[in-house]
Amino acid sequence: MQKKIIAVAGVLLAPALALGQTSTVQIYGAMDASFETVQADGATPSLNGTPSNQYTSRGRIASNSSLLGFRGSEKLGGGLTAIFQVENQISIDGASTSANSNNSQTMANGWNLRDTYVGLRGNFGDVRIGYLNPPRRALAASYSLLPGGTGDAASLNWMGRVNVGAALSPLTAAGTTGNTFGTTGTGGIGNLVSTIYRSQGVGYITPTIGGLHGHIMYTPGENADNAAPGANTVKRDPSLWNMSLNYAQGPLVTALSYAEINDFATQAATAAGLTAIGLNGKNKTKQWLFGASYNLGSATTFALIVDNTDVGLGQVAGGNLNVERTHWTLRARHIIGPHELFAGYVLLGDNKVSGRALPAGSTYGESGGQVYKLRYGYNLSKRTQAYAIYTQIRNDKNGIYEISAISPVLGGGTGGGAGIINAGADPTLIGIGLRHTF
Repeated sequence: MQKKIIAVAGVLLAPALALGQTSTVQIYGAMDASFETVQADGATPSLNGTPSNQYTSRGRIASNSSLLGFRGSEKLGGGLTAIFQVENQISIDGASTSANSNNSQTMANGWNLRDTYVGLRGNFGDVRIGYLNPPRRALAASYSLLPGGTGDAASLNWMGRVNVGAALSPLTAAGTTGNTFGTTGTGGIGNLVSTIYRSQGVGYITPTIGGLHGHIMYTPGENADNAAPGANTVKRDPSLWNMSLNYAQGPLVTALSYAEINDFATQAATAAGLTAIGLNGKNKTKQWLFGASYNLGSATTFALIVDNTDVGLGQVAGGNLNVERTHWTLRARHIIGPHELFAGYVLLGDNKVSGRALPAGSTYGESGGQVYKLRYGYNLSKRTQAYAIYTQIRNDKNGIYEISAISPVLGGGTGGGAGIINAGADPTLIGIGLRHTF
């Protein structure tokens, strides 16, 4: 009788055991927080006589790419697998409902604020639909060489970002600037065009053949305007195409990405600021990203990223205004036992403006800068690292690049709150932190 009961139980449990063998779910994440001191001085005198806003030294807590995620798969048979991922942003330094809170270093907690999708995998590759990491963002992050793309001076802070207001704020013959950061005019955050964000869409990743694979993503225009919003004079129809080719063979890894983005980053809330500088709300951005890394054994890695972004903006008076710039990023990492050494340099290119005449006696340009970064990490275990960081940005007279775990040009990005820097100020950051992955 006992044998019969065991046999029946085995028959009843077989489907459940079979299901357990074909379906998997993984919980993963990272918790990364640092204590930092930041300051910015050396701002360029303002055209309107407003005293330059020198950012005095202060401390802050930063949450650097902290996250909690769930990913899984189920074998469907015939070589087909269902895949999914839900990834959430974690703010260690306090809850926030907006990245533009009173402390702009406090990033929003939220469900599926990071890569979240469902898809199918097979011999044909991967097809995914959801809130996705576009090829250009994946490229920039993969050549960063920093754990989790740690916020201050990470490659994502520079790639694909063009502040149109800064580009159109020329220097006068006397060396003053109208680019007083944070205004609703030409220096305002409302004129930022950013192309490196995640976006909802459909993505496809090809199989890898001979070390080569492709990645393509399309974002549809579900936010197309029914009518011209606010002060904009045209209707917008946002869309995105992004493609990349990626090659990895031995110590060499390289990739090339091209993106074409229409009518993003000119939202109704910023329409008045755009119209104030003669823009009608339409834009077409073209971006090329090239990345390469070379590994010298298991200890030393060098990386290069080149970012060319060209923003074409429709003008109220007709015709297009173009703002183009190129950034160069060099990075190196060396590992000696538990010690991890990192050095990085970024050359932030000047904005090149065409399609608009200059005011008499003024010049465009001097809107770039340079970034220097050092990082030392000590691995307490395979998953826990203590680290120290140093970053300095040397802005040109009309440059406005800032240190921030969210964006280089957010108001308050250097230290949080309402205080903001003027063009030409040179932010500096020193910090210590702890990172744990699971």
